[in-house]
Amino acid sequence: MVLHAAPLLLDGGLGTYLEAQGHDISGPLWSARVLRENPALIESAHADFFAAGAQVATTASYQVTFDVLGEEAETLLRRSVAVARDAAGGAVDKHGALEEYLVAASIGPYGAGPGEGTDYDGAYGLSREELYRWHARRVAVLADTDADFLLAETIPNVDEAAVLLELLSAQPKPFALSITGAIAADPVKLMRVIDLVNQAPRLGAVGVNCVSAPHALGVVKTLRAATDKRLLACPNSGELWDHGAHEWRPAPAGAVSLAEAATDLVAAGASLLGGCCRVGPTEIRQLRTSILRATSDSFGQ
Repeated sequence: MVLHAAPLLLDGGLGTYLEAQGHDISGPLWSARVLRENPALIESAHADFFAAGAQVATTASYQVTFDVLGEEAETLLRRSVAVARDAAGGAVDKHGALEEYLVAASIGPYGAGPGEGTDYDGAYGLSREELYRWHARRVAVLADTDADFLLAETIPNVDEAAVLLELLSAQPKPFALSITGAIAADPVKLMRVIDLVNQAPRLGAVGVNCVSAPHALGVVKTLRAATDKRLLACPNSGELWDHGAHEWRPAPAGAVSLAEAATDLVAAGASLLGGCCRVGPTEIRQLRTSILRATSDSFGQ
């Protein structure tokens, strides 16, 4: 990954953005359903995030798994990268070559596949060996694409983090790890992951996603005090997902937005910033404005 004076800006929540546009992401495939049926819509969504100021397109591979899709999974994994690469190329054509447009191949957690809602609590009941077998082929396929780096994101399970760091360290591309849920909320589990991170010399960045902006700030501060890795933060909108009702609840009154938290996240050491669920191009544009203001103010001091 290339070092930047300002943080590298990732995109927002691809699946929830597609949903907000009226596309059906219900069922076990989530955004991969759109990737499967109409990949041009995925490319268009990536283009919207680039137009808003994002420099990284995160692929629609998060929920593409071999146990759900069989051999078709490899086709869709490769398609997800190709579509994002096309969008990045279009962004260069539109905005010029002064910007850097990258593709991050998304690797979602076991819970996002057959885990039946365990993608935030990480209560899988699987051994490391089982998790290794489950993740290995997907990592291998994505490593064999022209993605710029691999991003294991929304990881809620310490054993899963260990397995992914092992698999990612054995492939040639740069890679990053982003935790969430049960790890981010548990100081003991977080320190266990930090120990793993500090034993992974090729890991390019570590961070947190799909938690509120204030929670992400706390995790970034903890990480900064315990590791010299580059730090990543991709908070959600602050709204709350009601798993039972399958609907979003409003953010608590007075909740700090991602854009409002940007200055503190940069000051805390986050050098890769973006959004997660319910963060669309509008919020990414606001985040970019906040980042530019924060970094220009720091240069002026």
